[in-house]
Amino acid sequence: MLCNNIRRLRFEHNDMSQEELANAVGVTRQTIISIEKGKYTPSVLLALKIAKFFGRIVEEVIYLKEGENNGESSG
Repeated sequence: MLCNNIRRLRFEHNDMSQEELANAVGVTRQTIISIEKGKYTPSVLLALKIAKFFGRIVEEVIYLKEGENNGESSG
């Protein structure tokens, strides 16, 4: 399962609003809401933009939840 720390990072970044983050990375507020809720998987480009904005590596922003199969076969 794909998870993210975007909400936590926003609050650590001076209680930044979803709108402010959206404007900073060039998407809509609805996109940020959907990513935070796990309803939308961001593109690699968007994930990189968000990570760069917060000064983090992508894996600190968006990550795979441990112990999940994630739909991958072991064949």
